[in-house]
Amino acid sequence: MTITDLSLDVIRIDGGTQSRQEINLAVVAEYSEALQLGETLPPVVVFHDGADHWLADGFHRFHASRQAKLETTIPAHVHQG
Repeated sequence: MTITDLSLDVIRIDGGTQSRQEINLAVVAEYSEALQLGETLPPVVVFHDGADHWLADGFHRFHASRQAKLETTIPAHVHQG
């Protein structure tokens, strides 16, 4: 499986694909700090339906990447569908 650096701006998180009831802000802060210290987190999982990229797994990593403000992209496994 190929890992692609995908722009945070093209990943949609508003499609009801979040399986957890809510985002744990403490986890987001922990991941954000890890990113700021140079650690690498596992890629997120995204589905591309031909028009949009939908985040399926990695919501905490996505929000941590936004919060860390270090990069404009995130490593992603992109699936069709």
